[in-house]
Parts: sequence; structure tokens; C-alpha cells
Amino acid sequence: MDPLTQMSVGAAAAVAVARKPADIRHALVLGALAGGAPDLDVLIRSEEDPLLSLEYHRHFTHALLLAPVIGGLVAMLYKIIFARKMPLRQLVVFGVVATLTHGLIDACTSYGTLLYWPFFNHRESWDIISIIDPIFTLPLVVCLIFAWCRRSHRFARGALLFLCLYLTVGVYQREQAEDYARSLANQRGHTPTELTARPSLGNILLWRLVYRNGDNYHVDGVRTFPGLEDRHYPGATVRAFDELDAYALMDPDSVLWRDIERFRFFSQGYLFLHENSPLVAGDLRYAMYPDSIVPLWGVTIDPSNANTHTQLKYFREVSGGAFNRLWRMIRGLPVAQSSAEASIR
Repeated sequence: MDPLTQMSVGAAAAVAVARKPADIRHALVLGALAGGAPDLDVLIRSEEDPLLSLEYHRHFTHALLLAPVIGGLVAMLYKIIFARKMPLRQLVVFGVVATLTHGLIDACTSYGTLLYWPFFNHRESWDIISIIDPIFTLPLVVCLIFAWCRRSHRFARGALLFLCLYLTVGVYQREQAEDYARSLANQRGHTPTELTARPSLGNILLWRLVYRNGDNYHVDGVRTFPGLEDRHYPGATVRAFDELDAYALMDPDSVLWRDIERFRFFSQGYLFLHENSPLVAGDLRYAMYPDSIVPLWGVTIDPSNANTHTQLKYFREVSGGAFNRLWRMIRGLPVAQSSAEASIR
């Protein structure tokens, strides 16, 4: 998730295990630093290989196995710089507890996290919450402010209780959205071989539904919540871009082939051809709107330069009208059909 959320959750976890009021502020600061530390993997990048940053974000630094190492290192640095008189053992507890929350919270999103590295090379994604969700984050921040001012861990424990309740509601919402997707597929006479529901940006009311039937992916949106009428936002159908399709375009021993397969692993297999000139394989998991087939990102495919690394391409629609449309969908109001056009960065 975003850095503020990660640091807030880490701080809340560290404060919650603090025993003395005098330790609260150290626990909060150290917890925030340790809770955000795994995202330093964003520094792993290469000008020659644009996919390197995607490949190693939420990789080994987010693994549960390495949390004690990262948390311990942050704790030692914190002791040297800020808390020479505090016992290292206590600081390590704060640091490790905070770091452990990072990978777990990221796994609650749809991006994919190598939580069990190096034992399993699987991108864990539980599709419970959006990468950015102010309704989730702001109460945590408020509770931490009170914890700092009052030097009390009760507020941090209250923050963690809220976190658990919100994620529980997110699980329920995901299940409801998946049931709606199955109902849609059944109405269309489809038998899905893959089906996912992912929360849209900033909320757990509006969901992006993607299921596969045969060689095609079907995309829809739904606003759902107990006591409210479900609102369906019809999307579109796109053809999946599988390994056989890639094989027809490029040499499997080429750099381009390896890059496409790396991007396929990153996108958890949800690839489709978004553009034809040049060819762009898009990640169907994410879009500005839940009913849109304009991806947030994709990679170029140039078979004539098969031994050159692919390039990342971003598709963003960031106008006021774009956010207004999303806000109307969150409220369950009717909207015009999503445009197939988006600005390209």
C-alpha cells in the first residue's frame, strides 16, 4: 500500500506491544520507520531493463522470512542515532513487529507480494483492499496522533482493531462481488476458468470483475454493499494474450520473450493486447475504472528488436472528469460508457 498507510500500520503494531508509557513515542517512530523500510526496494532499478523495478518491488524485502532481519537492522540504526539508552532487545521487538505488518498488508491488495519467498515463488494477492484507501488510512493516523499525545497504547490497539474490522468487511465485499461475477457469467452461458474481483481505487464498495471464458476475458464493474441495490457497470471483452500468442510473434530464446514472460508473472497472467501500433501487452488487473479495458500500464512488443528489452508504457486518465466518473460509480449512479482512450505518459 502507500507509504503513509504502511508506516501507520507499523507504528500502531509497535505501540500496541509497548509496555511502558515512556516507550510509546520511541515505539511509534521506530515502528513507522520499520513499517516503511521494505519499500526501499523501489531503489532497485535499471535504465537498460525497465522491468527490473517491477520485478523486485514487493519481492524479497516483503518476505516474512526477512522481516526479522530488516526489523532488527532498523532497530539497531535507531538505537545508534536516537535511543542509545534503550535496551536493544526492546527496540528489536518494535522493529520486527512493525516490519512483519508490511508484507501482510501488501498481500491484502491485488498487486502481488512474494510473501513466502524463497520457499514459494508466488505473488500473494488477497484482493481485499485498494492500494490507496483513505477510509482505511485516516482513522489509523488519528489514533496514532492520540497515542503520541497521550502516551497510551490503547489508541494503537484501537487502530489495529479498526484495521481488522475493515479488512473483514473487505473480505465479505470481495466474496459478494465474486458471487455477482459468477451470476453474470451464468446469465451469459459462460463457464469461467478464472474469476477475480478487485476493489477499485480508494474504496471497498466498487469492484472490478474479470473472468475468463475460453480465450476471452470479460470485464465488468459492480457497486455492492449490504442494504444497497447492486449497480452493474457493463465493460467489454478482450482476447487473452497467452504464451502461444507470444510464441507466434517472437523467438522464445530472445530477450523480448523473457521480458514478456516476466511481465506475465508480474501481472499474474492477466495479459491482453491493448494496442496494435505498436503492439502493447496490457495488465488487465488494473484500470482507472472498474469497467474499463484501458490498463494502467503495459509493455511494448517489437519483434524486429527481439534482443532489446521491452519498454513500459503507462496509460493514465487524470482529468477532473475522470475522477467525477469514478465518484459517481462509487455512489452507484449511472455513467456513460468508459472511453477506450487514455492519456499516455
